[in-house]
Amino acid sequence: MNRPNTAVLLALAATSLGLAACSEETQESGKAFAEGAAADTAANAEVVGEKLEEATVVAADKVSKGAADLRDDVADKREKSEPTDGELDGTD
Repeated sequence: MNRPNTAVLLALAATSLGLAACSEETQESGKAFAEGAAADTAANAEVVGEKLEEATVVAADKVSKGAADLRDDVADKREKSEPTDGELDGTD
């Protein structure tokens, strides 16, 4: 009766060692995956930041051009309009 118990215990011990090794390997793989994912995320965040900076410059340029166009339009209208008496009485 001792032999079957010993064989079962040896089989369980071997299985436990195999599972422990698998667990360590799985942990290492998980750690490597997490580190790789973190590095990818950082690189992607940098690219997104650069694209946002570029878009900000383009938007600022368009706003500046729009403001300059508006200024020119207002100046044009002032030059072409009839002078007023400067009173806010509705007579102009």
